[in-house]
Formats: sequence, C-alpha cells, structure tokens
Amino acid sequence: MRKKREIKNLENNSLSKTIKQEATSYLKKMNGTGVSNLHNLFISETEKTLISTVLSYLGGNVTKTADYLGINRGTLIKRIKDYKIQ
Repeated sequence: MRKKREIKNLENNSLSKTIKQEATSYLKKMNGTGVSNLHNLFISETEKTLISTVLSYLGGNVTKTADYLGINRGTLIKRIKDYKIQ
C-alpha cells in the first residue's frame, strides 16, 4: 500500500506535471516523425540540465552539487565531463 501512495504523490507533484507537459509538447512538435531512442534522449537531456542548473545554483561547488543530487562526487565529475558542462 505504501508504494501506491508514493506513486500517487509522485504523479501529483509539480515536477512530474512539468515533465509530462514537456514530454507531450515534444511529441506534438515531432508531428508523428518518431524517434528510436526517446528514453535515452530524454534522460540524458534532463540529467544534463539538472546537473548544470544545480551546479550553477551552488556557485560551481561540485561537492555540494553531488550532495544535492545524491550521487558520488566522482560520478558527478565524470558526468560534467561527459556532458561538457562548464
């Protein structure tokens, strides 16, 4: 029962609503052309934007950013390099 409540709460939060709106908007803009790797595209673009935003918000502090994101500092540094975030 707890999982159902957690899922319901997740569906109603503003972040989930924003993601749903943006995903729907993107699909409409594609106008039926389709993409074979939409999941990977969406996850990588979202992760890149999240990392960049939190990093900027925290004044470039990698340690605090890793803590905010709940990931290892080394993992964050690797992703910063992979995504070419400045």
